[in-house]
Amino acid sequence: MPQPTANWSATVGNRLIFEHQQLHNEAQQTNVQITIDRLNNGQRTAYNAITSSVFESKGTIFFLNGGAGTGKTFLYNTIALKCRSLGHIVVAVASSGIASLLLVGGRTAHSTFSIPLDVLENSVCGFSKQSLQAELFRETKLIIWDEVPMQHRHCVEAVDRTLRDICDCEKPFGDLNMRLNHANLGNAIFAKFLTEVGINLQEIIKIPSTIHRCQNLKELLSAVYPQLDVADTSTPSFLMERTILSARNDDVSAINIAALNIFPGNTYTYLAADKMAEDDEIDPSITNRYPNEFLNSLDPPGLPTFKVELKVGCPIMLLKNIAPKDGLCNGTRLMVSRCDTRIIEARILTGEKFGNLAFIPRISLTPSSAEMPFRMTRRQFPIRLAYALTINKSQGQSVKFVGVDLRTPVFSHGQLYVALSRCTSFDRISILLPNDEPDSTTNIVYPEVLL
Repeated sequence: MPQPTANWSATVGNRLIFEHQQLHNEAQQTNVQITIDRLNNGQRTAYNAITSSVFESKGTIFFLNGGAGTGKTFLYNTIALKCRSLGHIVVAVASSGIASLLLVGGRTAHSTFSIPLDVLENSVCGFSKQSLQAELFRETKLIIWDEVPMQHRHCVEAVDRTLRDICDCEKPFGDLNMRLNHANLGNAIFAKFLTEVGINLQEIIKIPSTIHRCQNLKELLSAVYPQLDVADTSTPSFLMERTILSARNDDVSAINIAALNIFPGNTYTYLAADKMAEDDEIDPSITNRYPNEFLNSLDPPGLPTFKVELKVGCPIMLLKNIAPKDGLCNGTRLMVSRCDTRIIEARILTGEKFGNLAFIPRISLTPSSAEMPFRMTRRQFPIRLAYALTINKSQGQSVKFVGVDLRTPVFSHGQLYVALSRCTSFDRISILLPNDEPDSTTNIVYPEVLL
């Protein structure tokens, strides 16, 4: 191939900084004051404190704490918009891919900071002091890190250690700022109940009578997805603002299948291609012990099922980061608009890319080695139906109408709080409880986590 005659990097400069300059141009074309005027009193207090620290180069670390639906993301984007409109570089990251889509210019913390997947006590980020990333961070005025408590402490420490090194400064994070604050819920009664759920150490909690109770799964589906049997009802806006949550993967799969059976239309079936990893294929003892039929029956977490059934108009969720910049990451919800043999066409339902068209191909996926005693590869569309999601997968998402299947109680810290806080009003939550416990459910809170 012919060699370039000019130094392209010298002409263009740092491509990462160039990307942020595009955000500066967008911010400067926006009336920032209109956005600032929409802040409530609590948000305005945090905004003033954080922006003052940024503009005066104090290098302060802020931690923002607030219940779900209190406008934290709006505050982050407002702060970033103001700083970018003045030409400052703001790096916005989140702990999960779906949460990063809600931040303007957001990326996951792992991809932005090159945090090792197997992070240890003494780990550092995977870029050198002379790299493009290091140059970007030295020019950065503010770092916003959403959902930082969800990360292992070693991740934060690795970023801190690396930024101190590249900035030649022993102050926290190399004298960069970090984000966060406190705001109040508008619905005081609902806020008080959610706070009780989040900190109450009692194992059994009573469900308020103001929350709608369903008698069976069919009623829950009807409450969250009214007129599901009418094809024209399923639109991007309709699906975007509603979901059903459950604690276990098996229950989520059963709800999704039940919803798909009610939804009208032709069913498209896609079968996966499973095989052993190349190293295991040459070992007859492993191959004979785990034939293809056995591989097809497996349903490892994070992987699509061997048999995927879809209908045009049904919601799906991505299981892999395909193109985070285009809004396609692990957890993104989409609505199927066309089913072809080798590709699925869908519209994005979450984040600032809402409504954009996406094309999803088959890809080869390998489950974590910790999940099973052998290695396999499944080639399939990296999607699952998304009428229902697991509670853990719903973190970072807000919807208008939510249904919670509590026939199987929650089993880990904070799950009930996460499920009930996906929307901000009692009258838009529907709950399905076991027949023998119609008024209460299990709640799990570990006091050592709160301390």
